[in-house]
Amino acid sequence: MTSLFKGSPYRRRRDLETGGSRSSDFDIYSGDEESSSTFYIPSTKNASVDRLRRWRQAALVLNASRRFRYTLDLKKEEEKKQILRKIRAHAQAIRAAYLFKEAGLRVNGVSVSQRIPVGDFRITQEQLTAITRDHNLNALWENGGAKGIAEALKTNLEKGIHGDDEDLLKRRNVFGSNTYPQKKARSFWRFLWEAWQDLTLIILMVAAVASFVLGIKTEGFKEGWYDGASIAFAVILIIIVTAVSDYKQSLQFQNLSEEKRNIHLEVIRGGRRVGVSIYDIVVGDVVPLSIGDQVPSDGILITGHSLAIDESSMTGESKISYKNSREPFLMAGCKVADGSGTMLVKF
Repeated sequence: MTSLFKGSPYRRRRDLETGGSRSSDFDIYSGDEESSSTFYIPSTKNASVDRLRRWRQAALVLNASRRFRYTLDLKKEEEKKQILRKIRAHAQAIRAAYLFKEAGLRVNGVSVSQRIPVGDFRITQEQLTAITRDHNLNALWENGGAKGIAEALKTNLEKGIHGDDEDLLKRRNVFGSNTYPQKKARSFWRFLWEAWQDLTLIILMVAAVASFVLGIKTEGFKEGWYDGASIAFAVILIIIVTAVSDYKQSLQFQNLSEEKRNIHLEVIRGGRRVGVSIYDIVVGDVVPLSIGDQVPSDGILITGHSLAIDESSMTGESKISYKNSREPFLMAGCKVADGSGTMLVKF
């Protein structure tokens, strides 16, 4: 049983600590291999000065490495604390600027919930954007909640907006439309330039120029230009065909993307459900939601029955968000996972 502890560092350390009082226990295990080891010390009393010095140096190296690792950990913690301090400072600065702006408006006689109206509506686009973007529940209740916002937008929560052409045009002029700037499609010349960048075609063009020059020099212009011109013509033809093909594919992909984004849904206008494109909804529209529907724009929940929204496409979190009076804000592009309800469009 004791043979399992042969050469054990624990037994050696205990021997060193006790000053060799139990050195006799190791005599039966000491052999040529152990005695030849640099760090083997059967007894501290009879150990050589050189071996003791090496043990001391090894201990110093181990302690130094431990201190170095601990110092690195302290530096990382300090860096994290500094980052958190900067984030808090920026957040406090933004909050202070917002409070300062609101205080200035109150001094000038314009409250947060009673700013200068635009047109026939008692609320501005800036107010709606601030409430929706920041999910400011206090500002929402200051404006009377979903009912107060609907009254300011001249919307009936049950019958929706009037929905005539004049009303729709007025709302689009004041609040804009439910569209966003699209990235400009690449032109044909861009595809032509990219096709020209192929390394194989560049080598062929160099070969065509070399063949053209050597052919003229050796055979004269009348007969020496055929080979070089043929190679150049083939390369140019390949470039044009490649560019045309890529350009057509790009147009097809763009059309498919537009059709995919052009979702059709139902809104309540004049007390009736009307099917419209997602691009045709306006601020103040009342939109019914059910399982599988996509939230067409940012908005506020009016009524809901166990309404659960999948916000993973916007937040990256797979957790389902349940909407109610304490969490009434809806984000565009999210999917209805469960339940049903109605929302007020705010963009």
